[in-house]
Amino acid sequence: MKDLEEKCLRFVLKHYRVNKLDTQKALQTFRHKHAIPESKSGPGSYVMAFAGIAAAVLLVFVIKIYLFTDAKWTEITAYEHSVDCLLPDSSAVMLYPHSSIRYCSREYLSVRRDVRLRGKASFRVRHHAARPFTASGRLSEVRVLGTRFLLDESRNDTAFVHVEAGKVQYTAVGQPDAVILTRGMRAQVVKGQQKPQVLTQRVQTRKGSFVFSNTPLQKVLDELSRYYDVRLTADNTDKRLTANFNSRSLDEIIEIIEKVLKVKIEKKK
Repeated sequence: MKDLEEKCLRFVLKHYRVNKLDTQKALQTFRHKHAIPESKSGPGSYVMAFAGIAAAVLLVFVIKIYLFTDAKWTEITAYEHSVDCLLPDSSAVMLYPHSSIRYCSREYLSVRRDVRLRGKASFRVRHHAARPFTASGRLSEVRVLGTRFLLDESRNDTAFVHVEAGKVQYTAVGQPDAVILTRGMRAQVVKGQQKPQVLTQRVQTRKGSFVFSNTPLQKVLDELSRYYDVRLTADNTDKRLTANFNSRSLDEIIEIIEKVLKVKIEKKK
């Protein structure tokens, strides 16, 4: 119902022109069509005058509602290129081309962190134990406290989610059945089905042994990227590393390198 109201309001504003809604001209046309003589007094004239006033008041009322509702929402759209943006709680979103998100700016920080997605986006959600974060599309909904995930709602009949870190709750819109997904897991919601389907189970952490002796950081990142099948980049690759990593996970290795060399390393699939 709300979507229908929004469409009606947008139609009125789109086609409204100054002096186009002439109530006097409309009354004259109505009188002529129904052979009603013009009269300065009498019940008929009051009825027609009231109808004209009501039409004008309704238009003003509709415009005010539209402006109030539109100002309440914030929408961000990516057209030909991807767009990076920050939400009011500093959660980061990367919108893929031809995608958009919208959220209620008046309620986001104080009431609930709800985001509506059209298309495809990657989310890095800031943790907040008291207010879960919800990203929903036409088919599916993701609910988290704080984590990284990718939600793809760009298809008409299937939605996908891929969890990059942490844990999420994934459901079909309007359905009670949920699945819990952790890092590395993927799931989909197919139109008409009530429960999501898990496509990829949890990926076991790969561990390896690496020895670096005064090795350029770029070479270190290249070797780790090949082994763990990711792409690692750093904000400063002019440094060198001497270290020995035995049976550690990639996240642990990255954390150690960042602390030792005082750099920031980013991991991408």
